Amino acid sequence: MALSQEAREEGLYQGMKVSLARKMSHCARLLPFNNKLYTRINRYLYQTLSSFSPLVEPSAFGQFYLDMTGMNNLHPSQRQAGHSMTREIQFKVNLNSQVGISPNKLVSQISTEVVPDTISQVIQGHEARFLAPLATHLLPITRERSVQRIVDFLLLRQVQNLQELAEREAVGKVLFGTYFPQVRREAQGLDTSAVRPPRLRDHIIEQQVLAADTNDENILRAVVRRLAEQVAFQLRQRRQVTRALTLEIHYTDGFRNARKGSVSRNDDPSVTETCLGLFTRANYRRNRVRAIFLDATHLKMTAQQLNLFATPQTTDQHLSQALDNIRNQFGFGAIQTAA
Repeated sequence: MALSQEAREEGLYQGMKVSLARKMSHCARLLPFNNKLYTRINRYLYQTLSSFSPLVEPSAFGQFYLDMTGMNNLHPSQRQAGHSMTREIQFKVNLNSQVGISPNKLVSQISTEVVPDTISQVIQGHEARFLAPLATHLLPITRERSVQRIVDFLLLRQVQNLQELAEREAVGKVLFGTYFPQVRREAQGLDTSAVRPPRLRDHIIEQQVLAADTNDENILRAVVRRLAEQVAFQLRQRRQVTRALTLEIHYTDGFRNARKGSVSRNDDPSVTETCLGLFTRANYRRNRVRAIFLDATHLKMTAQQLNLFATPQTTDQHLSQALDNIRNQFGFGAIQTAA
């Protein structure tokens, strides 16, 4: 899922099977994916960068866009502001960082990928000249399959080849069709997308990275059951239900598969049944599983309406509440459902 520079020099690459990585490099150290830790650090980095600009847009784990418009009174130059950011991040969390300065988000992102310096700056008006000698695959539009097919067929290996082709509008429209305007804009380094702060989204995430990759159905269903009970426990603490429950499976070979559903009640049997159904639909491969994630979003408050007569639903709710009393006093792992 991620590699250090030393691992890349050993010949390892993203998505490689763990068994193959161990054969190629005996000195490589493999670490489990700790989603909670990375999310917490990412949130801390966002708070740190927010002190430099009111407009900060998270892009991915550890990647952010900042709009420094109007911040000249606080920072004499954008390059000096970039140095201040890297020093503060290094001091607080001991992480090395890179800053790409340019008039737009597209060129800033590409500059951090190709320039090894801590601070790289592309002056306004020089975007096309900066992109010209770079590889074509750095442009986001080349990830579209139809565009990538034309680029590979015509051996358009550098951005300057696309720039020359973009000047011939008639030919470009025939080759790229509806994608041609975007190909022309990105080849020239033009990007008008604004830096937008993230929308707040309340969610509950539970994950389990298996100690050993396996495709044993009994083990995997037990893991799903435990994660489901953890999500249900938190929903009852909040007195909420989830309208969007996503189960995601990560396989040994790097492939991911996910299924979505919803839960109208927050008792253990209801959430567990839904999660097991999502797992059955998502796990159609025979490969071994490395990790399982549960993400509950679109949380809604639930009314605790008392029923005059006992029903299977009220029995499940009472049982779940009794388990909550035990877990609140002795910890979640003090009692579990037998399966």
